Amino acid sequence: MRSFIPLMEKRGYGRIINISSEYGEMRALSSQGVGAYKLSKFSLNGLTQLIAAEVKGDIKINAADPGWVSTDMGGPSAPRTPEETAKSILWLATIGPEGPNGKFFRDKKQIDW
Repeated sequence: MRSFIPLMEKRGYGRIINISSEYGEMRALSSQGVGAYKLSKFSLNGLTQLIAAEVKGDIKINAADPGWVSTDMGGPSAPRTPEETAKSILWLATIGPEGPNGKFFRDKKQIDW
């Protein structure tokens, strides 16, 4: 983000979408398993919010939870297709100047993290 933001600020426009996870929610930190992964996604959500507060111009930085996606990583049992996931990411990539900044989303719905 730090590399791209100066270029975006020169143009007065930019969109950054960090790929997070439902494990990045605060309540997920208290459940067992995959602790390092949860902490990394929680930290990414925090970084998203911190950096979003610093940017100038029409620059939006948000995080998206793609869900469990049928990919090489997610495996064939995952219920979501890459196309389903892409809808929220593309939405965030094309939001207007009035759009959200520093927030966390899944399926175009804000998640309180």
